[in-house]
Amino acid sequence: MKKVGIINPEIQATENSPPVLLSSPPKRNLISYFKEFLMLFLAVFCGFLAENYRDNQSEIAYAKEYAKSLIKDLENDTVMINGTIEQKLIILKSIDSISGLVHQGISGNMVKGSFYYHSQIVSFSPTTIWSDATLIQITQSGNLRYFKNAELVNKISAYYSRQGYISGLVESDKIKRNTTLEIKSRILNNYHYKPFSSLLPRKENEIIDSLMNVLMPLQNSDKDLLNEFANSLENRKFYFTLVISETYPMMKSQAKELILLLKKEYNIE
Repeated sequence: MKKVGIINPEIQATENSPPVLLSSPPKRNLISYFKEFLMLFLAVFCGFLAENYRDNQSEIAYAKEYAKSLIKDLENDTVMINGTIEQKLIILKSIDSISGLVHQGISGNMVKGSFYYHSQIVSFSPTTIWSDATLIQITQSGNLRYFKNAELVNKISAYYSRQGYISGLVESDKIKRNTTLEIKSRILNNYHYKPFSSLLPRKENEIIDSLMNVLMPLQNSDKDLLNEFANSLENRKFYFTLVISETYPMMKSQAKELILLLKKEYNIE
């Protein structure tokens, strides 16, 4: 018997059926292409803006942290400057005291203990230890670019340049101080100098009055040598007067101005 297959009438095609033509996609006009391009452009542009905004916010955050650190450094500098001024004022008084004693004249190779005391104090050349760690970090890493305010950047540069100027003055004084030390070692008697040799230029030095007023012999009381000692101190006196009256006050003023500017720029309490 002949088998008859079951044919799905929906897919069956007769020999007389016309061919089925597939419809072509509708034609796209220029506006549709433009809309597609515009949407793609807006998506990329918005992504760029979002990324740029995040980067900008990060830079502002970094700048604020650096500003806080700089403020702390400037405050530390001011404390150090005040301490250095105090020491230099004490040294300046000792310079004047030695000059006065030398001008009065020393007789019989004997001086009061105060001469030994002042000779010890003028042996110092106080140096301000600057808090410059933050500046070094941001300049060496290139992060100074986070500060967008040109006035602020210029003031920071000017402040730290003046630090270098002061450091140069200190080095110059140390050279003159070495001359003072060399002359002093030929004048003072080591035995009598020992009680004074550990003293520093500070207000809290407590010297027994009897030690300051007791007569002590010098190792060498030659007038020319004493005059040379006094002259070496006069050469240093100009430096001390300059930094006390002008240079350090200017540094303190610049530091205060920078602190206020940093706080205002980055809204720091």
